[in-house]
Amino acid sequence: MQESLTTAPPLNTQALEQLELQLETLLLRRYGEITEQQLLSLLQIKPLSGFTDSQLALFQLHFVLYHLLYRIAERWMQTETAYLEIGLARVKIAPWQNTVPQLTDSKGAYYADWRNYWRMTPLALSERLTQFWQFYQKRYGSVSAISLSDDEALCLLQLDWPCSLVELKKAFRKQSLKHHPDRGGDKQNFVRLSLAYKKVLQRF
Repeated sequence: MQESLTTAPPLNTQALEQLELQLETLLLRRYGEITEQQLLSLLQIKPLSGFTDSQLALFQLHFVLYHLLYRIAERWMQTETAYLEIGLARVKIAPWQNTVPQLTDSKGAYYADWRNYWRMTPLALSERLTQFWQFYQKRYGSVSAISLSDDEALCLLQLDWPCSLVELKKAFRKQSLKHHPDRGGDKQNFVRLSLAYKKVLQRF
């Protein structure tokens, strides 16, 4: 793919600006906390590629959403409109105060560069998710001492066997976001969920 293509957004300029305006209007009406899933549901962004039912499709929607969130957060900071705290799978909107911290989130630079969007492939995403969960396992505890049966693993993931690999990954992501410690979930449940995913993954 040519460099000129990899730096372009997946939506044309007009569509991206309309989506940003829609998102900003939505945020200003929803002071408090809102999840990424709620935002995507309210915005009703259509799939951006042929990967309509995969982790990559979810990543692409996530990338566009967070690209716009960081743009809005920076503009709000400059105009003292409101304060937007961007976290893992959720954002928090608060009225502007002179005492709010300055925007220092380095992840904004990642989402500002569309090359990061186009570089992501199914294989690269799988490797990145593996690294992500390894990091959180180290942070929140080892799973080596935890033992799960196949039925327990499927129950934790809220899955029935047989299932597809896509269904497994979607279930893991959904439950992980629900039980993540940074979102108020239980640390031990989060670790058990990671182990459940690895156990079912061995069946493929």
